[in-house]
Amino acid sequence: MVSDVLPGNRVQVTVQRSEACNSCSAKGACRTLGGQTGNLLLALDNTVNAEPGDQVRITIEESALVKASLVLYLVPALGLVGGALGGSLIAGKTGWDNDGTAVVGSLVGLVFGLFMSWLMGKRMAAGKTFIPRLTAITSRGAAKKGEDDGGRLKL
Repeated sequence: MVSDVLPGNRVQVTVQRSEACNSCSAKGACRTLGGQTGNLLLALDNTVNAEPGDQVRITIEESALVKASLVLYLVPALGLVGGALGGSLIAGKTGWDNDGTAVVGSLVGLVFGLFMSWLMGKRMAAGKTFIPRLTAITSRGAAKKGEDDGGRLKL
């Protein structure tokens, strides 16, 4: 719901996470990873001429969501596996304990993968592809629905 009009043809939209997240298969992960459970406030370009009280539809490009998921999950996983393989290769050449070296290598790879994921995420966030957009007004606010020309509510 649009909660405020901001300067520069922008609006503040309040997203109730409980409603917006019900269809997400990973909705529990937000809370597990320390995400907020309350409302989310977004400042978005007002492309649909929404006003306070209006219910709006917010979208993000599907390809952007897929790319973000790959960066968030795949890059650290590849770092973990690559680090373990690297640790095993080092153990084979040096004669060190294979299991211990693989564990250390996987931890180093995981940290590297998380760092790369963070860097890639920052770079991706700078582009407009990953910014949610207002695409429609699904219902007008209560003040808009019932006003007549005199500004009084119709009953």
